[in-house]
Amino acid sequence: MSRYIDSHNHMHALSWDEWELFAMTGMAGAVLSCGNPHVHREIWEAPPTAADIFRFWDSPIRLARVAEEKHFMRLRCAVGVSSMTRVEGWEKLTEALPRYLEDPHVVAVGEAGLDPSQYFQLAWELDDQARCLEAQARIAAAAGKPLILHTPTPKKSVDFLGGVAVQGEVSPEEFRLHYLRRDLEIIEKAGLDHSLLVIDHVDGSIIDYVHTETGAWCGISIGSALRPIHPDRVCEWVREYGPERIMLNSDHLGYRSIDFFSVPKALRAMRRAEIPEKDIRRVSFDNANERFGLGL
Repeated sequence: MSRYIDSHNHMHALSWDEWELFAMTGMAGAVLSCGNPHVHREIWEAPPTAADIFRFWDSPIRLARVAEEKHFMRLRCAVGVSSMTRVEGWEKLTEALPRYLEDPHVVAVGEAGLDPSQYFQLAWELDDQARCLEAQARIAAAAGKPLILHTPTPKKSVDFLGGVAVQGEVSPEEFRLHYLRRDLEIIEKAGLDHSLLVIDHVDGSIIDYVHTETGAWCGISIGSALRPIHPDRVCEWVREYGPERIMLNSDHLGYRSIDFFSVPKALRAMRRAEIPEKDIRRVSFDNANERFGLGL
């Protein structure tokens, strides 16, 4: 198995044996995206508060501190306020965020980004989401830390716990580009340089825009059932756009079935496609190692 870094997942909710299996697939490091209430399989009838989100930040950080000793891999955390569930009192979180970024186990802000659909039907006005995103982008810029940008995907009610409102009559491509452009306007207003921006969940609908209209990093989530991506597509994109700004991740979480080998399958597909080993290593290891400062 080749060593790789999973640049974005929510696997802090998984069991000991599942972490051991990931280590045996070749995972040498990972960035845990913290702060999303839904990944913990808790059902919310009222919006979580800042105190709840602090709990979701603190627990993965404690895991990251012992991961090398227990599982022989380097875990680091990204902490932020996700727009996928409305949070009451999010300002308390952004006030504390600079202090969290001083922890050596916290390497990024996020994931954050506009999303018109919230879990548990806890609607969050987009204007307030925008204020929350801008605050986090300003903090990331001031700290010189990367921001992991969540890009929303049109969803059906069966995909979300608690249901979700049906999206408008627009194509998935229009939907994805619309919210990416809005996110970028907010982030650029906040003064965050694109070199510190990791645009995540990139797929065929936005990958060209990311590479031609931005200077940001391109995170491809290949393990998510919400946006399945075949390994052959990864091969096509690495060939077309080059390996310089692409990172691979699983976006795995604990409330649905996951493919433990999603990233290794993409690595093997790239080898079969005769993509140079240095390019494979770049998209699966070097880029994430460099941008998030994992020191591997």
